[in-house]
Amino acid sequence: MENPLGLALVGCGRISGAHLGAVGQLADRVRLVAAVDRDLAAAQAAAQPFGAVASDDLAQVLAMPEVEAVLIASPNDLHAEQAMAAIAAGKHVLVEKPLAPTGAQALALAQAAADKGVVLAAGHTYRQGPAFHYLLDHWQNFGKLMAVEVTSCVRWNGPQAPWWATRKPEEGLILSLFAPHSLDFVQMCMGADDPIRVHAEAARWQTGWQGEDQAMILLAYPGRRMASVHISYNQPSIIDRKVLHFSKGVVEIEDGEFLRFNRELLVKPAPGVVRDARVMGGRDLGHYFRIQMEEFIAAARGRPHRSVSGFDAARTIALIDRILADARRNGADAIDPSPPPELALDITANVQADAFSRRKEA
Repeated sequence: MENPLGLALVGCGRISGAHLGAVGQLADRVRLVAAVDRDLAAAQAAAQPFGAVASDDLAQVLAMPEVEAVLIASPNDLHAEQAMAAIAAGKHVLVEKPLAPTGAQALALAQAAADKGVVLAAGHTYRQGPAFHYLLDHWQNFGKLMAVEVTSCVRWNGPQAPWWATRKPEEGLILSLFAPHSLDFVQMCMGADDPIRVHAEAARWQTGWQGEDQAMILLAYPGRRMASVHISYNQPSIIDRKVLHFSKGVVEIEDGEFLRFNRELLVKPAPGVVRDARVMGGRDLGHYFRIQMEEFIAAARGRPHRSVSGFDAARTIALIDRILADARRNGADAIDPSPPPELALDITANVQADAFSRRKEA
C-alpha cells in the first residue's frame, strides 16, 4: 500500500472547491498537506477541513518535505511563475489551464519539469469524463478520422472575475479563457499533428469587457483532416456538442456525457449527473475533477495515466497564439469598439427573465 500523495493547493478561489472535493473523495490516495493563498483567511478556510497547514507564503510551503505535489489554481497570470517555483523545488505539478500566457513560456515549463524529473500536468478537466475515455479506448473501431466539429456556447452576462473586464484585447478573452477546452479536444483527436493552416474570426458583442466574446475557428491538419470550433459567451441556452466524422460513421458527444456512434447510444452518465444541461449548474462535474486527480496521482507515482502533459498543453497554447494573431488580422475584429447595444440589452433582459423564472420555480 502506498502512502497518500502529499499535496499543496496554491490558490483558494472559486475553482479550488471542485479540486478539494476530489481530494476529499480520494483520501486513501491523496492528502492535503497545505493550502496557500495571498488571502490567509481563504487559505485557512480551505485547509481547516483537512487538518492542513494554511499559509500566504508559497516558498515556505514548497520547503515542506511532506509536500510531494502542488496543485495550482491561482489567477492565470500567476500560473507560470508558481509552476516554475514548484518544479525548481522538485515537486510534481498540476496546473489549472493555462500553464502560461504563451506557448513559448509553457514549453519552457515543460522542459524544466522534464529536466528535473517531475510530472507537469495541465488541468484540462474535460478530457477526463467517461465519454472521452471511451472514445480513445475504442478509436480503432470508428475508422479513419476525417473531420471534427466542436460547438461550445454559454452565456456570461459580463465578467465572471474582476480581471476579465481589464484584460486587454490583444490578450484575448474567450479565445484565451474558453477556447482551450475545445482546442485541447481537437488536438487530442489529431494526435501528434499540429494544424497546417489556421483561420479565426472573433467579435465582441458585450460592453462589460474589452476582448472578444464570440469566435469561429477553422483548422486544417495533415492527412486532409479538418476541424471547426464555434465558441460563444452569448447563448441563452448552453450548447456543448462534439461531432467526429470517421470513415465508418459519426461519433457525437453531447453535453460531455452522452456518446453515440451512428446514433446508437454507447455511453451515458449515471443518474443525477445531468439535471438540465441547458443551464449553468445543470450538470454535476465532480467526477471530472475526481478522475483528473486520479490520473495525476498515477502520473506522480510513475504509473500509466491520462494526464495532459506539459508538452501537449504547450502545443495547445502555441496554437492559441496563432489563433489570436489570425483573429486580430481578420474583419470580425476582436477590438470592435462599438458592440451593438441592442444585443447587450437583450442579454441583460434574458438574464433577468431567467432569474425571475428560477425564483418562481423555487
